[in-house]
Amino acid sequence: MQTSLMNNFITNDDTKDLKSRLLELIGISKELKFLVGFFYFSGIREIYQGLKENPDVVLKVLVGMNIDRTNFKLLEYAESDPTASDSERSNDFLEDVKASLTHDDFDTQTFYEQISFFTELIKNDRLIIRKTREPNHAKIYFFSTSEIGRPKLFITGSSNLTRPALTSQAEFNVEISDNGVGDAEAYFDSYWEDAVKISEVDEVKTSLIKLIEKDTLVRKVSPYEAYVYALKSYLDSFKQEKISQSLPDFLESRGYTPYRYQLDAVKQALSIIKENNGVIIADVVGLGKTIIACSVARELRKRGIILCPPGLIGDSNKKSGWKMYMEQFGLTDWEIRSVGDLENAAELVRDIDEIEIVIIDEAHRFRNQDTRDYELLKNICRDKIVILLTATPFNNRPSDIFSLLKLFITPKKSSITLSNNLVARFRTYKTTFDKLSYISRYGRSNDETKRAKAMADYESLFGETPINYSRVKQRAHYLAEDIRDVITPITIRRNRLDLKNNPFYKEEVKNLSNIADPQEWFYALTPEQSAFYDKILTTYFGPAEEGGQFTGAIYRPFNYESARDLGNLPEKENFEYIQQHQLYEFMRRLLVKRFESSFGSFEQSIRRFKEITEHVLEFIEKTDRYILDRPLFEKIYSLDEDEIEQHLQDYAIKLLEEDAPKNKRVYHLNKFMFKEKFIQDINSDLDLYNKILEELNSMDLVKNDPKSDCLIQNIRQMFAQPAKLHEPKRKVVIFSEYKDTVTHLEKTLNQAFNNRVLVIAGDLPLSKIQLVIKNFDASAKAQADDYDILLTTDRLSEGYNLNRAGMVINYDIPWNPVRVIQRVGRINRISKKVFSDLFIVNFFPTEKGARLVKSREIAEAKMFLIHNILGEDAKIFDIDEEPTAAGLFSHITQNPDELEQESFYTQMLNRYTEISHVYPELVSELENFPTRVKVAKPGEENELLVFFKKGRLYVQSIQYTADGSSLPTPISFENALPKIECTFETERLALSENFWDYYLTAKQITEEKEPPQSPRSVETQSINVLRTLLKKKDPNLAHHFAFLSDLLSDISDYGTLSDYTLRRIANLETQNASLASKLEKDIAELKKELGTNYLFRVKANQKKSKEEIIIAIENQL
Repeated sequence: MQTSLMNNFITNDDTKDLKSRLLELIGISKELKFLVGFFYFSGIREIYQGLKENPDVVLKVLVGMNIDRTNFKLLEYAESDPTASDSERSNDFLEDVKASLTHDDFDTQTFYEQISFFTELIKNDRLIIRKTREPNHAKIYFFSTSEIGRPKLFITGSSNLTRPALTSQAEFNVEISDNGVGDAEAYFDSYWEDAVKISEVDEVKTSLIKLIEKDTLVRKVSPYEAYVYALKSYLDSFKQEKISQSLPDFLESRGYTPYRYQLDAVKQALSIIKENNGVIIADVVGLGKTIIACSVARELRKRGIILCPPGLIGDSNKKSGWKMYMEQFGLTDWEIRSVGDLENAAELVRDIDEIEIVIIDEAHRFRNQDTRDYELLKNICRDKIVILLTATPFNNRPSDIFSLLKLFITPKKSSITLSNNLVARFRTYKTTFDKLSYISRYGRSNDETKRAKAMADYESLFGETPINYSRVKQRAHYLAEDIRDVITPITIRRNRLDLKNNPFYKEEVKNLSNIADPQEWFYALTPEQSAFYDKILTTYFGPAEEGGQFTGAIYRPFNYESARDLGNLPEKENFEYIQQHQLYEFMRRLLVKRFESSFGSFEQSIRRFKEITEHVLEFIEKTDRYILDRPLFEKIYSLDEDEIEQHLQDYAIKLLEEDAPKNKRVYHLNKFMFKEKFIQDINSDLDLYNKILEELNSMDLVKNDPKSDCLIQNIRQMFAQPAKLHEPKRKVVIFSEYKDTVTHLEKTLNQAFNNRVLVIAGDLPLSKIQLVIKNFDASAKAQADDYDILLTTDRLSEGYNLNRAGMVINYDIPWNPVRVIQRVGRINRISKKVFSDLFIVNFFPTEKGARLVKSREIAEAKMFLIHNILGEDAKIFDIDEEPTAAGLFSHITQNPDELEQESFYTQMLNRYTEISHVYPELVSELENFPTRVKVAKPGEENELLVFFKKGRLYVQSIQYTADGSSLPTPISFENALPKIECTFETERLALSENFWDYYLTAKQITEEKEPPQSPRSVETQSINVLRTLLKKKDPNLAHHFAFLSDLLSDISDYGTLSDYTLRRIANLETQNASLASKLEKDIAELKKELGTNYLFRVKANQKKSKEEIIIAIENQL
């Protein structure tokens, strides 16, 4: 309640505030004596106008307290050391001023214009500052005026010399001009005489002025200084936690070399974990991701669990795999489980509270959120420190990357970007990525419908037609950089070029071998065999819309149920349709890849597919039903292709035994609109399998395999070459993706090479592991020479040292470039260099009699046919590349060391190091640079770039427009760099008249808006289900209401639930009362898996970080 007070009371109410009264009195005063708790320029600037209009007035400020900058706020505190010298007290005061002047409150145009006036006051002794020796919290404003009858008066009360205390904040002050004036002045003067002089001591005055002009946000910097400062800030943002000498000592005691690049990765990982509760370790193969992860685990000193593919677990004697590393690093209380056993792993983690860390090897397998395995993994990772190991996080689709981030980042409360909502950002990424991919693939298609859609997508992105592919390429590049910029704060990624070019690491990697450009081994087909090769790829297994004969009817029964508009399906039906279509495409591509691998593998797959289809047809004829194995949809993302074929075979047998899995979809064929077509297509596939088997037999391609003949001939030639001086004989590793291919080659190779071929096709018992280590690991203590060739599936492409081999042969084309890197990484180990040069071989088909150039043309054409069938499975082209036969061949035969360029970080480190050598004084002075400095320079357009620090360095860019309506856009530092690069001589310009308006706009960090969700989306449906359940208030569900509310809040505000969990919620039965018990059971199961109070823990784990402006650079056209 407001109370009417006497005129000499000042309370900052609507009628009277202290600022107004001070300005009145300053205008008629000759001398001002202010005793204030602490010195704030925010208060001084409030009386700027009065001081400016009265050029004769002198202001004495006596400061009674100190200030401290804590949590971005300024707090008063009393000095703790009464024995401090005057010099020490002066320095403390200067630090207080520095702290206050770097605060956001002063980052305004008004202050920039006023600060030079205040420095002139100090220089001319019109603003005199002293500091009390003892703490004094009194507030006295004393005026010696020219007013007749009132030559002296003072104001005292609660107001400090700050903007709020002078204007808006409720205060109580009183103005006194009669009794007590003399006592008040004497009180001030006594403290003034005993106080520490600040602005009157030349040395301190100079320091104060220098501090204001050099150490605060008004510092004038050159464009080149600003550029180098931004560069330094970028490099500094890759923070590292300190580790003790005990870790390098421990590594040495276990026989490891403590490489600096690995120790730095450990430090950086610990820093990332501290900020984000997780980290992605993505160094290329051979640089020791496992050693880094184990070192991080050891430094964290917590119990954890390792989840990895079964082939990497290791043996019971702890001589290989993760079990070996756990033993070596002392992680004896840790658990290890296969990624194929996540149900039991989840239960274990729920039961053991002490498990606080989760390490996931080959984390890139978990790219699909809409699977039970991903849901289990996400729940395992809740409230845990998560360490993800992956070959490459960058070359995947946006949705794949988002799935990895979601394992430890809270998507709608993220701290790894300036704005917090990753869900909105990645939905935008996905939409843009899908459209760019479609434009690149179908913009020149002969299919008019696809071409028209590509044109429509282009117009929606660029607002123009026809398609300009250079703009598509540019947008794709920026999209890739933007996504990379998002995950960089939580990712450690170095390749061999980074180590070779890093000034701190390059001496450590001299032991890496040179990788020669891949060799091409062409196997010759007869004209009949070549025609058969093309027929498989076009006529038999080409795309259905292009006349491919394979129908895959048993994988997509949905298409035969009824006549549906596939472009306008309800969400649940659309999900079923997409799942089955993906399964059909997977099987079609699998057969094509088997065919490319080997004729023997292809024959086995065709026989297997035929048997499965026969079992299915027999079951249909017997029951008039068909049962589809739902878990198979998920297994195409998590199992190897060999395992999927085996799963299919087992399932078909179970059908005949009427022992189908519980999680099934039963189709009643008597309800099918297209029953006859369904059975007809199944028989058509059977006829196709039989026809293929007949053709394989008639050409004798399995027994007289031209590809295996070529392999044997070339290996013999290689073995016949003499070893280089000081190098041992060169062994060979032959890799195939498929067990059937390995089995197909085993007998033939052993006959050709006197049983000196070690074969790894299926399980990997200890006896086999020991043979691999003794014969192919140059670091093994016990060496043997029983084998010259290692023939293996990709079971050995990770986790094993095979560096006694000097050649890797890719028997089938590794369509995913990461697979090549993994395989070569087995023989190129930093721990022990054996050969100066390493060789890679790729196989390609040609025709008999063709010379080299013609062979390449034939191979290009056939490989391109396969690529067009594989589609997204062949991760060869970037979305900004036009797929061509020559381009494909060039990619496949590319040197793996050239697949990635030197990282942007390494480029910037070398650039900064070079600048340090040329301008050492400038670089040294950067340590004293304040934040929020500003500069203008010539540029190619009128724009402003504002650099923020929030863990990492972020950039907001805003283009100047005529109407001033433009909004800031976040861009990566890499994309900002060309805009700020300049030379030492670049001219510094005055800030433009538009600067401050745009700067104020650019400072505002706005949350990205989520694209509206379709009413049929699983997220919208799950929200509706939860709202319905809460609105009904069913007493039988009362004990679940709090949990249901948490689920609703999570979906809306946090986004931690997997798509699979959302689908489970959307499928809860809310209408059928007869299913009430099932509803309660389903909710209870969700609560058990997530935890009753899971959202409370999500909120508790949120790490708040505030962005801080480092520098603003204006470009002027």
